[in-house]
Amino acid sequence: MLKVIPLLTLFISATAWSAELAVKVTNIKHEGVLYVAVYDDKEVFESDKGDNSQQRPGIVGGLVKKVTAGEAEGTIELEEGIYSIGFFIDKNNNEKLDTNFLGVPKEQFGFSNDAMGLFGPPSFEAASFTLQEKTVLIMEAR
Repeated sequence: MLKVIPLLTLFISATAWSAELAVKVTNIKHEGVLYVAVYDDKEVFESDKGDNSQQRPGIVGGLVKKVTAGEAEGTIELEEGIYSIGFFIDKNNNEKLDTNFLGVPKEQFGFSNDAMGLFGPPSFEAASFTLQEKTVLIMEAR
């Protein structure tokens, strides 16, 4: 019986810190693949150009989902904390955000809090949110 109590305590403490993030993307204008990345690192968030859809340090969660015009939803399990989200809708299935020669996106994209930067992504702070228990984020594709 004494061996069960530490294991039960470990399980309870691990689940007490987990939270559910429900993500909804609106204004989707074409079918494609939705790539959502959840960041816990300011430098990684602010330097990401959407040219690599692979998991890497600084990205702690994400969602990849085929979408059609309209809206898309999904959930992500994470630890409670402060995060920012960046997403894009890949309409030509090349697993990256396509841009023109000036670096302006040719595919729809967006960020948590619908934050926008002047010449690139917004700051981590502008797009950040606090995840506690169950959080719902609604973001508009631009």
